[in-house]
Amino acid sequence: MTPDPAAHTPAAAQPTPRTPVLRHRAGSRGQRIHAAAILALPALTLAIALRQLWRGEVQAWQVLLALALYLLTMSGITVGFHRLLSHRAFQARRGVQAGLAILGSMAAQGPPIYWVSNHRRHHQFADAAGDPHSPHRQGERALGFWRGLWHAHGGWSFGHELSNPAYFCKDLLRDRRLGWINRHYYSWVLLGLAAAGGAGALIERSAVGAWDGLVWGGGVRLFLSYHLTGAINSITHAAGYRRFDTPDRSRNNWLLGVATLGEAWHNNHHAAPSSAVFGLAWWEIDIGAAVVCGLEALSLVTQVRRADRRPAAARRRPAVPAEEESAP
Repeated sequence: MTPDPAAHTPAAAQPTPRTPVLRHRAGSRGQRIHAAAILALPALTLAIALRQLWRGEVQAWQVLLALALYLLTMSGITVGFHRLLSHRAFQARRGVQAGLAILGSMAAQGPPIYWVSNHRRHHQFADAAGDPHSPHRQGERALGFWRGLWHAHGGWSFGHELSNPAYFCKDLLRDRRLGWINRHYYSWVLLGLAAAGGAGALIERSAVGAWDGLVWGGGVRLFLSYHLTGAINSITHAAGYRRFDTPDRSRNNWLLGVATLGEAWHNNHHAAPSSAVFGLAWWEIDIGAAVVCGLEALSLVTQVRRADRRPAAARRRPAVPAEEESAP
C-alpha cells in the first residue's frame, strides 16, 4: 500500500467529507515510487537471503529475527490497523493503540489513516465499483482472472484513486496522537529497519551482523508481510470456502490462515466486520485474536467484540449472483 499525502496534514486541512475518493490525486509520483520500492527492494533482499541460504551462510538467529519482527509488525497490521483502527473491534489504552499503530507502520504498507481509509472503502464497496483492490473489477470494468489477481495483489497501489480520509476516517483525524504517528510514517519504517540491523549488530558484534540483520529482519520480513497482505486482497476474494453468503466474494483460505495471523478467514470477517475474532472453527487458527485476548487478559484492552458463529445479519444478506460467482 502507498501513503496518502492528505493523511499527513492536520485535520483542519483535510478535504471535505463529501466524496469517498480524491479523484484529482490519483497516481501521484510519490505514490508510484512507494509502490515500486515496497515491491522491488524486499524482493532484491530476498534474492540475497536465498543466496546466503544456498551457500550455507545463514544462522538460526537470522531466521528467528525475521520471524519475530514479522510477527510484531504483522500484529501491528492485523490487530492495530485492522481490528482496532478500522473496525473498532475493541477498545485499547492509548499507549497500546500508539504502539500497535507504530508497529503497523513499520510494515511499510502506508500510514495508518491511509490504510484504514482504503480498508473502510473496501468494505463499503466490496467487489463492486469503488472497491480499491477487488480482483474482480477495477471501477466499472470487469477483470480477468490473472489480471484481477495482480491488480488486487499490488497493481492497484501504483495508480488508484486515493480514498478520502475526511469521508472514511473522521474519527481518526480527531485523534491528535494518531495524527502525529501518521505524519511520522517514514520514521517508523526506518526505525523497523534500524531495529533489524541493530539486532544483528548486537548478536554478531560486527558490521556483517548488522547487514545480515537488515537483510533478514528488514528485507525478508517486508517481503513476507507485503505479499501475504496482498494475498488477502487477491486470493481470499478468489479461492477458498464460504461459510456465509455475504454479498461480496470473500473466501476463507486455510493455506493462508496461520501465516496471515488469521486474516485469511476473510469470509468470516466480511460476515461480521466488527468482531475481533476471525477464526470460528478449531482449524481456523487466529493468532491476531489470540493477541487481542492476551491483551484483554492483561487489562490492556477492553470491550472485545466477538462474532456469533452464524451472524444473523450475514444469513439475511443476499448471496452473490450465481453467474458472477462462477466467473473467473
